Amino acid sequence: MMFVDRRAFREWPLLLAALFAIIWAAVRASVQSITMDEADTYFWFVAPSNVWRFFPNNHVLNSLLMWLSTRAFGISSLALRAPAILGAILYIVTCLFLCRRVTDRLSIQIPVLICLIYNPLIFDYMVAARGYGLADAFLLLAIAVPVWHSVRRRLSLCQSCALASLALGLAFAASFAFAFVLLAAFLAITAWAIWRRDGESIARIVAFCALPGLFIVLLICGYPLAHWTRDDLTWGAHSLREMRQSLVQSSLYRLDPQFHDTAWYRAVSYLRPLLPPALAILCLCQLVVTTIDGSWLRDPRARWLAKFASALAGIVTLSVLLHWLAFRFANLLLPVGRTGIFFVPLITLLAGAIAAAPARSLVSQWLRRGIIAVLLCLACYFLLCLRLSYFKEYSWDADAKEVYSVLATYNRTYGVTDIGIFDLYAPALNYYRLLSNSQTFPELKSAPPNPAPGKSIYVMSQVNQRNFIDQEKLVVVYRGRYSDTVIAVKPGGPIPGAPFGH
Repeated sequence: MMFVDRRAFREWPLLLAALFAIIWAAVRASVQSITMDEADTYFWFVAPSNVWRFFPNNHVLNSLLMWLSTRAFGISSLALRAPAILGAILYIVTCLFLCRRVTDRLSIQIPVLICLIYNPLIFDYMVAARGYGLADAFLLLAIAVPVWHSVRRRLSLCQSCALASLALGLAFAASFAFAFVLLAAFLAITAWAIWRRDGESIARIVAFCALPGLFIVLLICGYPLAHWTRDDLTWGAHSLREMRQSLVQSSLYRLDPQFHDTAWYRAVSYLRPLLPPALAILCLCQLVVTTIDGSWLRDPRARWLAKFASALAGIVTLSVLLHWLAFRFANLLLPVGRTGIFFVPLITLLAGAIAAAPARSLVSQWLRRGIIAVLLCLACYFLLCLRLSYFKEYSWDADAKEVYSVLATYNRTYGVTDIGIFDLYAPALNYYRLLSNSQTFPELKSAPPNPAPGKSIYVMSQVNQRNFIDQEKLVVVYRGRYSDTVIAVKPGGPIPGAPFGH
């Protein structure tokens, strides 16, 4: 008689979800167009070996790893995004470990893991050559170290503290925007270590929690931080409400538009804004009910889960408070969108921990079912948001690869070299110009707000530059598949006014 290992069978859905995410991220990194910030990172910091320069666009650890990958493998899009892919693998493995540790209920593990990984905001930065994905991965790794220590005990307490500290230091090196949440995580980890010290001196524990991370920060970020200027920090939100809305909108952006005219698309679009507040309300109610009925004190595992959820809640709360105080008294703008990306996995893990709490009363059991139902809805929504063509924050560059191909064809066919570039298109197009190493037109430069009239060919946004198109009587010969980017030509010029390819 054959026996089926049920535990192994239960692991397969989680492993498949994690493996597919890694494959999907690698495919996206290969096929998606390079964006403005990615190209600027390469041209400003990586190509000239100026990775230590302080600038908000320079995520130092990402730039350093990009420098290594491009020297080793050339300047392909996959090489530029290799650090982000490494961060994605680390993030996914850490999320898998945490989901399995928080609960053994598959009905909670699967939606929480999907929400952690497939959230569009999170997934975009597991691919884009920026530091946010790396920082998220190291932040969760630092939080996972105390959990791992409690389960495995393969390292001493001081060694675990040092490992968590190194992870926090690398997260800061990946993105300075994580400074406050990393401070909150450091305090939580230090408090945990002091509580578990078992005869170790407090000074020794604090040293192991602080010094390895500080060493990493000084080694990698010492020079950039020494040249930090306040004038460089201009991106952010002006209220907590704006900060929250930016995270929600980026996380729920967006379903595949090819289903735009279907009934279920309209239904999901109606439910979408209701899911985050529903999850928040249900979690708060569950906290109140389970505290009253004593579910958190039911057994040692429940008590551990209560401490883990309290630590996550403390990190989130302290992070918000520190950002608000810096905004209120130092005029430092609040996180917005990608600069607040760290809130998303922390809150998702917190919701998962609350859902995993033992439910002793009938009310708490129904509340748990409600939380799981909302998490499942969010997980399904995120899966329906999977895309291969663009990043939400850089949607205007979604067609950059194809736009460059069109320009190169016109250059070879008609010898056109006077190209007008609008707004934010130049960096990505110059990357493809460098990658091709075969074009005869010079480096492309934008001239905001508008390039000079009289150019033979223009790259622009059809929406934003509609007046310029009408004023110059330009003929559109190419329209982007994923963005409103168009290529337009001067009537009567060297390029025929027929659509490209005709």
